[in-house]
Amino acid sequence: MSADVEPAQPAVNVKKWARARRSGTHGLRRGAWYPVVADPPGGLVVLGVRKDNVPVLRAHVEFSETEPGHWSVVQWDEKQAGARRASEQNYGLTYGVCPACSERVKLATETQRLACPDCGGEFPVDWEHPC
Repeated sequence: MSADVEPAQPAVNVKKWARARRSGTHGLRRGAWYPVVADPPGGLVVLGVRKDNVPVLRAHVEFSETEPGHWSVVQWDEKQAGARRASEQNYGLTYGVCPACSERVKLATETQRLACPDCGGEFPVDWEHPC
């Protein structure tokens, strides 16, 4: 039985988080939340991705003012390229992404809470806002 674990804190005081709205050439993994490093005016936002600053078109991400604390639910259409990759890795067309460590796991339909096999954190599953 795992206790609730707070998502890992980045080195900077993060005021905003972002995740990819859909798959694309931006290099972000769907469902994973990234700290916003810089939010200048205009069409780009800079995200902290694996210790690198990555500029991404603002239109390609959704934002959150609060630190993620729910599993993201990623749903693929079987015709999308990402669906093939997810199936090859045995995640299926619907999988979860841990808010603390971004580990991906296969989700059973309507799972409400899930413990992460990687970091041990236990979080609710956000079925209401799939990506």
